[in-house]
Amino acid sequence: MSDKMTFTARELIAMSVAVDRYVGGYVKRHETDREHPIRHMTNFSYLMGLAKKQPNAKDIEVLDEDYITADQIIEYFEGLIFKAMERNLSEYEEKITEIIRADNLNVRGGDNRIPIVPSLPNVFRNNQKHDVWGDEERSLRKISDYVGTIKTRGDFVGTVKHVREMRRTNSLLVAILTEDNNIIKFFYDLFRDNTIKDTLKVGNTVTFSGYVKSHDVSKFSKCKETFLNRVSIDKEDK
Repeated sequence: MSDKMTFTARELIAMSVAVDRYVGGYVKRHETDREHPIRHMTNFSYLMGLAKKQPNAKDIEVLDEDYITADQIIEYFEGLIFKAMERNLSEYEEKITEIIRADNLNVRGGDNRIPIVPSLPNVFRNNQKHDVWGDEERSLRKISDYVGTIKTRGDFVGTVKHVREMRRTNSLLVAILTEDNNIIKFFYDLFRDNTIKDTLKVGNTVTFSGYVKSHDVSKFSKCKETFLNRVSIDKEDK
C-alpha cells in the first residue's frame, strides 16, 4: 500500500479518467457484472485500488493525457461557479465545486467528497454532449414549430438528437428532431424496457407515437417544442 494517502483533486480526477478508460465508462455498484473480467468492480473501487496501489488496479496506468483531461474537467466545472451567479446550483453541483480545487482528499476513508470523483469523467462527457445539442437547439429558435394536436395521439418520425438518463427515476429524457426541424421531447420509463437504449441512440432515426401533452416554449432554448407522454417506439427503426 502506498504511503501517500492524501491527494489533490487533479490527481484523483486524472486517476478517475484512467479508470474510466480502463473500464470503458462509468460502472456503479448495481451495474457491476461478476462474470465480466473488468466490469465486475465499480469505478470507485478501482480508483481506491489505484490510489492505494492495490493489486485490483495493477493493470491501470495513469497517462499524461489523463492529466490533460483532468485539467479540462476542472476548467469545465469551474464554470459552475459562474452559473451560481445566475441560478442556484444543485446539491451535486455544489459538491463538484467543493472538490475541483481540493488538495486534501484522503483516501483512507471518511471523506464524503471522494465518492463523487469517479463519476466526473462521465458527467463531463455527458455534459459536453448536452452542450452540443444545446447550441443546435438554440439555433432553431426561429424554425422549430409545434407538431400534433394537444390531447390527441399522433404518429411521428425523427432523429434522436439528445438522450439524458435520469437515474433517480430510471428514465430517459429524449429530444427528437423531425425532418422539418421541429423539436419533440418525452420521458421514457426504463422499467418498461431497458433495451430501448439501443434504439434511442443519438443519430438513430425512429418512428414513434405518443399523446401530445403540451406545446410550450423552452425556458432554456426559447424554442417551440412539443412534449409527449405514453410514447410507443418502433424498435425496428434505427
